[in-house]
Amino acid sequence: MFAFIADIHTSSKLNPLDYLNSLSVFLKHIKESKEECHAIFVLGDVFDHRLDIAESKLAAEWLQRITCNYCGKSQTHVPCYFIHGTFSHDLDQYDIFLPNLSKIENVYVYYTNQACEMTLTSGHKVLMLPQEYNKEYSKWFNKKYDIIIGHGVVTSFTKAPCQTKQGDYNFQTEVLSKHSNICVFGHFHEYTDFGDNVFYAGSMLRTKYNEDTPKQFLFCNDKYETHTIPNPYAKEFKTIKINNPEELREIISTDIKTPHRFIINYDESYIEEYSAIMSVNKNNKNITYKVESNNNNNSELSNTDDIIQIDKRTTIVNPIPELITFIKETHNTDVEKRINEYVDEINKKEEE
Repeated sequence: MFAFIADIHTSSKLNPLDYLNSLSVFLKHIKESKEECHAIFVLGDVFDHRLDIAESKLAAEWLQRITCNYCGKSQTHVPCYFIHGTFSHDLDQYDIFLPNLSKIENVYVYYTNQACEMTLTSGHKVLMLPQEYNKEYSKWFNKKYDIIIGHGVVTSFTKAPCQTKQGDYNFQTEVLSKHSNICVFGHFHEYTDFGDNVFYAGSMLRTKYNEDTPKQFLFCNDKYETHTIPNPYAKEFKTIKINNPEELREIISTDIKTPHRFIINYDESYIEEYSAIMSVNKNNKNITYKVESNNNNNSELSNTDDIIQIDKRTTIVNPIPELITFIKETHNTDVEKRINEYVDEINKKEEE
């Protein structure tokens, strides 16, 4: 069996337990499977941006759990293979966490930020295609692989779900399927089955609106037959259009525990009433507001400071000792010097 997970986007956008509980569902399925799992493939974008200290602690715990997974049958931990995702998300942050994790007994971690071939301990041939830019990949498609994993833009004659940006290479599903028994990519957040055993794995969680497809984890057996399991911890992001204060008052009076975005139809006569209603739940992080303006017959979303709640990243006071202690206790590794250098680098970039 092989397991695929992509687009984690570790950040403070969601509750840390959403990330950890989701991973537990993924690992539990591997552990309870009758088949031996040969590899866990992590298909890029583990990170969402350059992490702050609180996010670094979450990333350290998430990465420790997936690598020290206790899901092996013939060995303690299933080997984990990481590929680099979009540069603006992942940056150079794998180099901070993975070297320490690879030192833990019975843990096997492999990471690449360049296209390469790999033979697993099970003997399976894998082509790894991390997201690189202005790169030509055709030279890799001169043989057949058991598995192709990647991060980037995949298109077919019938589906092109992911928008292309300058420098992106377009991987054609017809080529990917011809040269592999199964191909799974990260990057596009909606689970997509292109046919012929080519897939976008989709993101583990929803971190924004307009992601409507179910969040699920993808697996295949040794015959490359696939199946998925749902992620019950992927919160639904609801967008609700509001035409008058009474509609908003009725909905907002309930206990809202999942992300809700209220699109308010602008009416100047209702501004004070809207503001009063919104102030009742101003501390609920699951609620955001936008105003829809139809000036000049152009519909656009505009922020209005007096009635719009702005979501800000949370920070903690002097978390550095806590992070150092956490890594030392978890990995038996003293990283105080490296962490302090990392913090200095973050502070310097913020000052610039």
